[in-house]
Amino acid sequence: MSSLTKEEYEIRKLFCKEIETLSRSELEEIYRILRRENGEFSENSNGIFFDVGSLPASVFEALCKFVEFCKSNAKDLEERNKIINEMVIKPEH
Repeated sequence: MSSLTKEEYEIRKLFCKEIETLSRSELEEIYRILRRENGEFSENSNGIFFDVGSLPASVFEALCKFVEFCKSNAKDLEERNKIINEMVIKPEH
């Protein structure tokens, strides 16, 4: 992999922050994407590890698409829960 531009580095740095918020099942899907896309990773008793900076662009793009999907789902769920809570608090007669 060629060296990253400053912009690419910042995007990948932000990605690292975003995956910290994922659930266990979402993190397991990150692992499956890495395997499917032939991304390099290591595994030991502490978990699965990969170098975001050395991932090929195609693998990183697949991971980013999944993280965006997770964020969108979380936002939709939050909005649905808000609507449900408002209905419970203020039932219509």
